[in-house]
Amino acid sequence: MISVKTYKNIPGWFDFPGVYDAAVDAAKSGSTFVEVGCWLGKSTIYLASRIRRSKKKIKLYAVDTFKGSPNEKPMLAVVRQHRGSVFAAFRKNVRDAGVTRLVHPIVSTSVRASRRFDDGSLDFVFIDACHTYAAVKADISAWLPKVKPGGILAGHDMGTYRSVAQAVGELLVPVRVMENCWIFIT
Repeated sequence: MISVKTYKNIPGWFDFPGVYDAAVDAAKSGSTFVEVGCWLGKSTIYLASRIRRSKKKIKLYAVDTFKGSPNEKPMLAVVRQHRGSVFAAFRKNVRDAGVTRLVHPIVSTSVRASRRFDDGSLDFVFIDACHTYAAVKADISAWLPKVKPGGILAGHDMGTYRSVAQAVGELLVPVRVMENCWIFIT
């Protein structure tokens, strides 16, 4: 029997399972989710596994350049070890976790990927990509119109990066903070 890789075995950052649990619990069958910033798939695999356990038909898109954030030197070193992209490692992790059919990867920048979706078509968008002020502001501006009324736009590192808190504070009021994540109901 093949050993199934869980999200806990994958390098990366994921300290907000409650946010993903709440999103899946609140979602209706037929919902569409987007995770922006997937790295090696740790959080993506958790979310996909949670969707599978819910037995709801939720479509999950995973958006990333898979080239690391330009301001994160440790990430760039890992990307160099993978010959310029960690996409193959992401796909292998998703496959090993048994969630390939649930995860629809989009290799793209965040803003470019947002153009693939109609305004008001998404139920949940989670942003955890480049953490510079300009990038976070651009991501929020690009994805906010894509979220349905009553849907959720959220993101990570509210308390970790001043740039994230500043961009969120300027564009979205009020936000709820949970597990170092900002959550905005449209």
